Amino acid sequence: MRALQILERIGAIVLLLAIEATQSTAATPCDFKGVSVGDKATPTTLMAAFGIKHFTMSPPGWKSDRKLETAKKYGIISAGEIEDWEIGASCNSDSCRIPFGVSVGNDNTPVSVFVSIPGGQVREIDVQFSEAYWDILTPVLSKKYGDSWRVERDEGFVVTNLEDGKSITTERITMTHRNNGRNSKTKDVCTIRATNIDMIFRHHDPLGALHSELVIKLVSDNF
Repeated sequence: MRALQILERIGAIVLLLAIEATQSTAATPCDFKGVSVGDKATPTTLMAAFGIKHFTMSPPGWKSDRKLETAKKYGIISAGEIEDWEIGASCNSDSCRIPFGVSVGNDNTPVSVFVSIPGGQVREIDVQFSEAYWDILTPVLSKKYGDSWRVERDEGFVVTNLEDGKSITTERITMTHRNNGRNSKTKDVCTIRATNIDMIFRHHDPLGALHSELVIKLVSDNF
């Protein structure tokens, strides 16, 4: 009887370990193209991971009068994006921007990437692409991160073109992953959110007037 109880306990432990291993294997990742929230990174290693061979460190950017003129015409955010595209891939000590040169999906859809790396740790990854590819890329997101999303829809979302003041009303879809992701190496946890239209103003860069966005953020343990 004693031997049977021991065997049953061993069997239960083996089953729990198997379940834990399965859950670990199936855990939602926190990465984009192998770069994960929680990883240690430098501008050089980060750009190499995304296949960017040439980039600028701390570029001077536009002069203030040009920034002001462009911001008056297109808005501050769009002016910054136009400047980013002119500068190209660049980094400072806390972040890197890749306006072009990275692609996703079977058709190599172009994306823009921003990565926050304060203190040499990846804290946030933002991936933007043309809204025209939203329906094509959402199945890719579900394949990568799993299909457990909370979906919110706003059918009266207004997007304004600051250049001429005209607006359109469209549907905004926001997908928030129900399960936090996990970096399997560092055990850091992340949130994952995607939306088909990122903001209320029209963009003016080569990605198109409407941007979709994927945002992966580190969940802080400093609490």
